[in-house]
Formats: sequence, structure tokens, C-alpha cells
Amino acid sequence: MGLANIRERYLPWVLPWLAPLVVTLIAWFLSPVLPKANFAMIYLAGVLLTAVTTRVKPALICALLSFLAYNFFHTEPHFTFLMVHREDILTVSLLVLVAVVTGHLAARLREKVIALEDSSRWNQQQMLLAQELFTCINCPSVIKALAQHLTHSFAFVCQKYIQGNEALAGLIAEYQLESPDIAHTPAEVVIREDETQLLLAFNSHGSCMGLLKVTLTSPLTPWQRFGLDGFIGLARLAWSRVVVSQTLQQEVTVKEREQLRSALLSSISHDLRTPLATMIGSVSSLIELKEALDPSQQDELLHNTLSEAQRLNRYIQKLLDMTRLGHGELTLDRDWVGLDDILSVVIKRSKPLLQEVSVNINLPPEMPLLYVHPALIEQALFNVLENAIRFAPQGSAITVSAFTADSQLHIDIHDEGPGIPLESWDSIFDMFFTMAHGDQYPAGTGLGLAICQGILGAHGGSAAVHESGPAFGTTLRLSLPLSETQLPSKSDEDDTYTGN
Repeated sequence: MGLANIRERYLPWVLPWLAPLVVTLIAWFLSPVLPKANFAMIYLAGVLLTAVTTRVKPALICALLSFLAYNFFHTEPHFTFLMVHREDILTVSLLVLVAVVTGHLAARLREKVIALEDSSRWNQQQMLLAQELFTCINCPSVIKALAQHLTHSFAFVCQKYIQGNEALAGLIAEYQLESPDIAHTPAEVVIREDETQLLLAFNSHGSCMGLLKVTLTSPLTPWQRFGLDGFIGLARLAWSRVVVSQTLQQEVTVKEREQLRSALLSSISHDLRTPLATMIGSVSSLIELKEALDPSQQDELLHNTLSEAQRLNRYIQKLLDMTRLGHGELTLDRDWVGLDDILSVVIKRSKPLLQEVSVNINLPPEMPLLYVHPALIEQALFNVLENAIRFAPQGSAITVSAFTADSQLHIDIHDEGPGIPLESWDSIFDMFFTMAHGDQYPAGTGLGLAICQGILGAHGGSAAVHESGPAFGTTLRLSLPLSETQLPSKSDEDDTYTGN
């Protein structure tokens, strides 16, 4: 039990008896130097002290005891309650009157001060709860905040039940916390109360999302009832806000999904139609004009069909990768792998696209191993390299270099293309964003760099434009974090590859 509780509990019973006793002792020692009439002021001071420190009833008791003590010890005849002098009767009467009036006023004033302090403390508790509920974004956080404040403010014992808890279904059925009558209500706090407990069910469209069980050790006082109703009101407002926010978020998600679907269909309608039209034209020519075509022409048509089929396959693979990224279905099956091993596979995949563009890969003699998903990092590098090949002029070279800094591995891919405007540096990693450079450079689907950013982000890395301009081309920098536990670095005598 704290000191404040002891004072609040015992002081109103002790001080009305203690104050007259102490004042009598003081007056006894001062009796040789002070007139007896002044002792009434000392007793009055004791009454005022009791009134200011306690409440009205203790102050009245102190005034009565002070009157008796003054009469018994300081009026003639001494040590009796008789009074023979009229002036003593007047003095005692004034003492009682002044003590009662001033004690009552002082005690009432103290009670008002205590009430104001309690009100201020309660307002502060409500404000703290409101501030914490404002940051809640789901049912468990609302229930947790309410339970903590009920325990702190009222010393209630609270138990939380969230969806997935086996006991929740039993409590819902026992107390009928779900009802079709409230199914139309987006958010509601259903209350079930008896003498020993209070149940608060947080419902959304008639379904209970969570439950707070409050155990009552004793009947609620009026003040506790008032405070509890205030807390429940704040929780009800917070729960309504959470449900409305989640509903709006679902609507926004549905709308964005529809917009994404429309953008996807709009984007791929042209990109898929072009290789399909080429393939249909080549195959139709082979079927209808086979006899009129020489072997070289037939080989050219077959080569065009194969090239367009591979192009179509790349488009479909990117769409599948983007779908998996969007639905969070990619899992990182990490393994230790060297960057040179990944780049060798990327170069082999890129050879059919290079034509008259060369790729130079320059790596330091010693490179740390990466703890990554090899296939995903390979796909990310391939997407960036494919994008660089698309915008690289004929006869130019693409340079791939790497270095380590700040516990990260940085991979720079530089092409000699037309460059990227500064205002588009961040946008090129958005889905379906493409750069328009007329007919000189073919446009892509706008998915390759978005997939790359998603894969690197899943590994804790990032992709960004390091530098770009029409005079010197573009450098994209891919960054991957290095594992704190490193295997021995892989060192090869020749880490330079050249693809044509």
C-alpha cells in the first residue's frame, strides 16, 4: 500500500484526535507567557489544519474536541467542564462558531480541489487512451490498448481473446455475442455484464473479431461506472474508425486491382499482338508458299517465328513474375553463390538479343559470395541487361562492373543509349512505365525494371539510376546487402567475360 493511500485512508480518523492533543501540549508550555484567551486561536489553527488536510466531518469532530480541551484545561475551574466566568463562555462559544464555520468552508474547499484534481487526472487518462487508440490499426491493437488502461486506471483483471483463440468461439456462443440483428452494422461493441465480469465483443458486420473479458472483484462504484463508460465510448469510436479504414482500404485495393488489370490488358494487347502477328504471317507463308520459297527464305521465316516465339515467351514470363511479386508468392530459397556464376548464366541468356552489341564484365579479383536466391537475382540482372541492350546503339558496348562498399555489393550496368531524363529516374521502376524514343528504340512492356526492383527489395536491396545523360548513356546501380557471416571469397584468375 502506497503512502498516499495510507494518508487518504487513516489521516481523517487520526488527525481530529491528534490535532487537539498537540495544540493542548503547545498551549500548556506557552501558558506562562501568553494570556489564556489567546489559546483559542491556537486551537482554531488546529481545526483549520484538520479541515484543509481532511474533509468536513473530521473538521467538525476536531472543532468539538478542541472546545472540550479548551474548556477542560484552560477555563476555571480547571480540569472540569464547568465554566464560572462569562468571558470564558463567550470565548468558547466564539471558538466553536469560528471553528465550525471556517472548518466547514476549508473542508468544502479541499473537497472541491480534490474533485478538480480527480477530474484533471481522469481527463488525462482519457486523453492518453484516446492518443493510443488513435494509432491502432486493427482489432488486437484496440483491445490491447483498452485492456492496458483498464488495468492501470481501475486495477481490473483483463483477458484478451482474438480470432484464432479456441476459447473465443465458446464465449461467443455462450453469451450470444454474434447476432443477425446487428449484421448490417459495420462496427459495434457488444456488451454483456453481470456481477462478476464484463464482456466487450468487437463486432464487424455481425461477426466477432475479438473479445475483452474484464473480471470485477467488487461491485462498480459510481465513479468507476462513469470512467468505464468513458473508456468504452473511446474504444467504440476507435473500433468504428478501424473498421471504416479497413473497408476503405479494401475498396481501394479492389479499385487498384481493377485499374491494374485494365492497365495490364491495355499494355499487353499491343506487345502480344505484334509477335503473334509475325508468327502467324511466317507460318502462313510457309504453308501457302512453301513450294515457291527457296530453303534460305524458309529458314528465315522459321528463324523469325522462333525469335518472335521467344519474345512472346519473355513477355509471358515477365507477367507471371510480376503477378507472383504482387501476390507475395515469391519465397527466398537462399544459397551461397558467386556473382560471376550468375553473370555467366545471364550472358548466355542474353546472346540471342545482343546482335551487334557487346557486353564487357569487369569484376575485382576477389568478390564476396552472395547469400541470395540465385535464380531470382539472375532474373533481375537479365531484366536490366535486356533493357540496356534494347536502348544500346548498334556497335556499342555495355559494361557490367561491381564493387563493395558499406556492407553492400553494388553492380553497375552501363549502356551508351540516349539516357533518361532526370524527372523520370524514379518512375522507370514503376509498373508499365516505358520511355518513348520514337522508332529508333523499341518500347518494352514496362515490367522488367519493376520486377528487378521487387526482387532486390525482397533481398533487402535496391535498384536506382546512378547517372544518365544523352552524352554518356545510363548507369543503373543494383545494390545487395552482404551477409554478416561470409564464406571465403571466391577468386578467379579471369573474371572478365565478353559477349557478342
